[in-house]
Amino acid sequence: MNTTRRLLVALAMGSLVVGQALAQSKVVIYTAAPQDLVDRVVPAFEKATNIKVELVKGGSGDLINRLKAEKGRATADVLFSVSTEVIEANGPLFTKYTPDNAKALSDVFKINDAAVPFTAVATSIGVNTKLLTPAQYPKTWIDLGNPMYKGKISAARPDKSGSAFIQLASILQIYGEDKGWEIYSKILDNAVLSNSSGAVPKFVNDGEAAIGLSNEDTLLKFKVGGGPVELLYPADGTSASPDVMALTATPLNAEGGKAFINFMLSKEAQEILDSVGRRSVRTDVVTKNALTPLNKIKVIKYNDDWAGANRNRILTKWNDMLLNKK
Repeated sequence: MNTTRRLLVALAMGSLVVGQALAQSKVVIYTAAPQDLVDRVVPAFEKATNIKVELVKGGSGDLINRLKAEKGRATADVLFSVSTEVIEANGPLFTKYTPDNAKALSDVFKINDAAVPFTAVATSIGVNTKLLTPAQYPKTWIDLGNPMYKGKISAARPDKSGSAFIQLASILQIYGEDKGWEIYSKILDNAVLSNSSGAVPKFVNDGEAAIGLSNEDTLLKFKVGGGPVELLYPADGTSASPDVMALTATPLNAEGGKAFINFMLSKEAQEILDSVGRRSVRTDVVTKNALTPLNKIKVIKYNDDWAGANRNRILTKWNDMLLNKK
């Protein structure tokens, strides 16, 4: 090997070593989490581990499509803050990993394949108290189909938002598919759709929508902040489902991804989650937030397995329904 070639090989090997070292110093997180949640937990993780986080944000549907396009390449390490069925419906994109502190999980939560729960969140209805009187508040899923709410409901697309898919799947589980699709179709008649449920609470707070369908924590933020927002839970039932995370099938930094998953189940992280209006999945975290206790809400036993197995079929029917309404 001549001197020039040896030099080139040495430079290439040096670049590889540097690249690997840089990869180990950061973890790449694809996330659908609300910004205020990310702003609290990410700095805490970086401080605790000295691992930098590179975030890629988007709706769960968009992030899954991105992972599919990147399949086989080491790009993301963790998909963070999606629903269980998103992971179950896309199993080949993820690696099963049981974190060290999984024993701290409450008995009502479990690791489903690669999906590791880190918080629980209930589906709720937000109303703008300046646009509706209490007598006009919807009380049930069925009420949301009332023509008086035409164009007044903000909701996310279930093909883009995991929480919006849970809303649809909850209605189908509460009422059965025939009746459930009938109810949902009427809600869709009244709804203005967005690509992310995270946008819905702001529309309600700002008066762009009288009603919003979203997760309770994002609505609570505006209520606690003094906005004209009230939280309601459907009297005919709602889900209180785990928000989950998963290690990808081809992580760039597997150990960094595992460290992030472990940190999110730590008591420190769980107390941070409680402070931003999320429900902890640990048994030893005493809540200090203003959420309504689950024992005062009609919570259904949401079937993640059914939702995951039927996700593609449900979304196909939803898309057909949407196209037929245009």
